[in-house]
Parts: sequence; C-alpha cells; structure tokens
Amino acid sequence: MKTTIIVGLVGLTILDPASAVRAKPVTVFTCAIAKKTVSVIQADGQITYHYGADGKDEMVIASTPGSGNVFGLSQRFAGMEYQLRFTKGEYSYIVYESEGNDRSGAAASSGLVVMQGGKRLSDRSCSHFTEFAIPLDSLGVPEDTDTYSAM
Repeated sequence: MKTTIIVGLVGLTILDPASAVRAKPVTVFTCAIAKKTVSVIQADGQITYHYGADGKDEMVIASTPGSGNVFGLSQRFAGMEYQLRFTKGEYSYIVYESEGNDRSGAAASSGLVVMQGGKRLSDRSCSHFTEFAIPLDSLGVPEDTDTYSAM
C-alpha cells in the first residue's frame, strides 16, 4: 500500500504545474543614478533591464540569450570592463562596470550609457561603484562588438 501512495504522490507532483520549482530571481546589476535606478534581473530564463524611479519602471526591456536584443562584452582598458547592452529599436542601453587601475590612475566606475545607433547620447555614472553580481559569461548572451563599448 505504501508503494502505491508514494507513486501516486510522485505522479501528482509531476502533473501539477503549480508545484514546479521556479528559479529565484537574481539581481545581476543595480545602481542609483541621481533619483533613478537602473537594474538587470535574471529569472526564469529571462534577463530584464529596468529603469525608473520610486519603484516604478519607466522602461523595461525583457530579453532571453537568443532574443537578439541583449549582448555582453568584456574587454580590458586600464582594468577589466564588463557590460551588458540591451536594444530597443535603434537605441542601446548599456550598463557597465570598469575596475580601474591604481597604477595608471584610472578610477573604478559603473553606470549607464545610452546610444542611438553608434552615437552616444548619455553617459551617467552610478552614485556608488557597482559590480556585476554574477559573471557575464554565465548569462549565455552573445558577445557584442566594441562598436558599442561603454568606454
């Protein structure tokens, strides 16, 4: 009798979508820029860009690694620089961190660059230096070109 009950419960668990375990959202990047906040959240196979104030999104760009609207780039300048670029139409929204280098006098920085095509419209720094919480290669996004470098 116990075997029948256990098999029955396993079958119910597999068939019941409400019991499926969902991945906990991961904050990949977040920083304050003046009175706004820019953040990138990874959850359930999506990578989502958020921008807004007071907990209200003014812009959201939802992506998956294969959607064609999110790209990653790692490159070295004075130190390592990491960035994620989200696209919406002809606009690119690039969140970045740059390690800096004490020997060359380059300070660490992080922020948001907005581009229209290849033209830089805005470059705003985070109020406090922010690093990506997870390695960018773990996101599985395609590699970007340096045409859209935040540096």
